[in-house]
Amino acid sequence: MVIRQPFDRRTALKLFGSLIAAADATAALAADRTADEIASYRGADRQKMLEAGARKEGACLVYTVGSQIDPVLAAFRAKYPFLTVRTLKDDIPRVVQRVVQEYRTGIHEVDAFELNDYALELLLGQKLLLPFWSPESINFDSDALGPGNCWVLMRQDFAGLGFNTRAVAPDAAPHVYADLLEPKWKGKMALAARPSSLALWVGALAKSEGEAFVRKLGTQEVRLYDIGGAAVDGLVASGEAPLVLDSRRSHIYAHQRAGAPVQWRALGPTYAAVSGVALPSKPARPYSAMLLIDFLLSKQAQRIYAENLGYVSMRKDMSAPDAPAHKLYLGLDPDFAADYRQWSALAHAAFERGSL
Repeated sequence: MVIRQPFDRRTALKLFGSLIAAADATAALAADRTADEIASYRGADRQKMLEAGARKEGACLVYTVGSQIDPVLAAFRAKYPFLTVRTLKDDIPRVVQRVVQEYRTGIHEVDAFELNDYALELLLGQKLLLPFWSPESINFDSDALGPGNCWVLMRQDFAGLGFNTRAVAPDAAPHVYADLLEPKWKGKMALAARPSSLALWVGALAKSEGEAFVRKLGTQEVRLYDIGGAAVDGLVASGEAPLVLDSRRSHIYAHQRAGAPVQWRALGPTYAAVSGVALPSKPARPYSAMLLIDFLLSKQAQRIYAENLGYVSMRKDMSAPDAPAHKLYLGLDPDFAADYRQWSALAHAAFERGSL
């Protein structure tokens, strides 16, 4: 038997009024604001405001490099299922060139960047970044924050020695840069030789050991693989390239998780590839962009970068015991462009015998 309550007009009107008030409050939270206001908002209702605005926007477009962001975005989508998140992935020069060309023609589609330090510097130089504030920024050192709060550097990777432990025992493998010059390693070492990665590794080596050392290493008949770093580190796992000098820590970490007999170690001061988040100067969907930036900087996302992907988080409350003691951040050097040309020339002079 169903007991029906008598219709109470006064109660119904009161409930209706409450619903209208709630709708008005949500509308107020999602009211149109400028991108600057959204990016710098610090009110107590910030999270509700961003979510309300993002629900109206419904999407977010991120410009990035590679697939490392994919598992992080999967977690973001799970947290905000009302958002459709898309990515555009390309090499750094093409990403920067694309943004510059789009903005010159009045196209403002990108909402957020997840790029390395040098790319962020280039975008800043073109005045294509918007300062922002995130409650997560407090968890990063001040030197991770870009000029005028235009970015937050959040994760780092390192180029060091990756080796196959079945081919080379850990105790026997090189421990410091000087070991690389020993005659027993002649013809047995390799480099990932894509121009940018090789130049940066050579730059770090030159800063640490000097240009003369780089040239001496060039006499060790180092094999060059003109393929991506991830592919070369796959050769470490298979044993085809038992010792790779500019191996990325994150790649070796992934192979270790898959059960491959590989290890990674820093041999001295080490090139640090640093990436961060930033907001374009005219984001198409600023509410969604700020939700994403907050998430990428959060401990949840940083754990995915670290535990799933092998990166080292730059959060102050996270650490990695095997991270190099001395890190070389080359991309933020004011003379980086000129230095890069010099390192490229040195790399060519020292390792010019061709590639595989």
